[in-house]
Amino acid sequence: MYKYFQVVIVSLLIVSCKSTEEFTGFSYDPPDVTNTKDKVIQNQARRTIGVDSPKVWISNEFEGARMNDVYMYNDSTYEVFIAPENAPINNSPWYAFKIWSDTVRMAKIRLNYLDATHRYIPKLQSWVQPDSAWKQQMELPVQYDSATGTATFEVLLAPDPIIISGQSLRTSSDLLSNLNKREILGEPFVEINEVGQSKLGKPIWELKITEAKQNEKTPVLAIVSRQHPPEVTGYLASLLFLEELIADNELAREFRETFIVKAFPMLNPDGVDNGHWRHNAGGVDLNRDWENFNQPETKAVREALEPLKGSASQPLFYAIDFHSTNENIFYPINEEVKTSPDNLTQLWVERVLADNPEVEFNVEEFDTSSPIAKNWFYHTFGIDAVTYEVDDQISEEHLEQVSRSAAKSLMKLLLEKWEKTSLEN
Repeated sequence: MYKYFQVVIVSLLIVSCKSTEEFTGFSYDPPDVTNTKDKVIQNQARRTIGVDSPKVWISNEFEGARMNDVYMYNDSTYEVFIAPENAPINNSPWYAFKIWSDTVRMAKIRLNYLDATHRYIPKLQSWVQPDSAWKQQMELPVQYDSATGTATFEVLLAPDPIIISGQSLRTSSDLLSNLNKREILGEPFVEINEVGQSKLGKPIWELKITEAKQNEKTPVLAIVSRQHPPEVTGYLASLLFLEELIADNELAREFRETFIVKAFPMLNPDGVDNGHWRHNAGGVDLNRDWENFNQPETKAVREALEPLKGSASQPLFYAIDFHSTNENIFYPINEEVKTSPDNLTQLWVERVLADNPEVEFNVEEFDTSSPIAKNWFYHTFGIDAVTYEVDDQISEEHLEQVSRSAAKSLMKLLLEKWEKTSLEN
């Protein structure tokens, strides 16, 4: 009877914390963002275009590319047009194209986003033969025109192609090899399973990490990443988290012996591979589809995790949704909203800030009315969850430092909270 009243009280708390106003979008969202039924998208024509004489060649014929057209603006400037998959859309103009020249020359490239404005600093990537991979070499200084939203930069061209992109290329075909290189796959306590398929039939992968005994009550940590294609730094942070979770040390082993991790490292493979700014192949922002579940990618996660609802043996305990933006920021659930365990994110953030005093972070609490992943975890399981945003321009050093230390402090905190929860019950 006591347990029954506990369930009733928690249910009433969840209902009472819902906003009475219907969510229509954040301030940066376009109109109709919460309508997550399929919308028409405009696929870019895959082609290689030659301009000028001797020729300068620009191509989008590779995975992750976004380049819609190019024209010779004047004798030394080439204007590259970048259009979104559909509109209206969040201002996250992703671009990636190969460029080379029949002769060695300096050239100016002007990026024109039509109705959007420049966001990502151009990264120059070249082909590294020993690694058989494209590797980032440098960031290119840009001149930004606030009146037109365009960005112009200079680059040395030669017959060997280079790639210019908003962030490093991290496509769906690289995922499994990347997980292998990081030694995340191959451990006996790591399983990988296809839990669904994207709009275009690409696998949605789930990693399960645990060394817990089967007959023991085992809490679950859920991790989601790459709902938005250009948000590469958040994706890389999630992979660094996974590296720490599978590490060969006392803390990680204790965590794996106590917890199950269920991670979905690339939820939007279609958007990533087709160079989308924001949406999946259905033209939808996946992080607004956690109420109606009209898209197959969000459905796959729901169907993988919903069996844990009310589970006595494997209760969902905490969840993280990794993203990127123009700053390092945590978006916790409002402190006054009762979660189980309560305000875990706020406690974790305190430790992250203490461990990384030289890195700037912001914290902005939100209510639970929006149809985003974090709020679905709360409304479905009554747990705390966080949207963890990583700065677009974070240095590699700080990305690794913060991600690894945050993963360690989270493991410690979750172990402490689970022990306390177990003693109370």
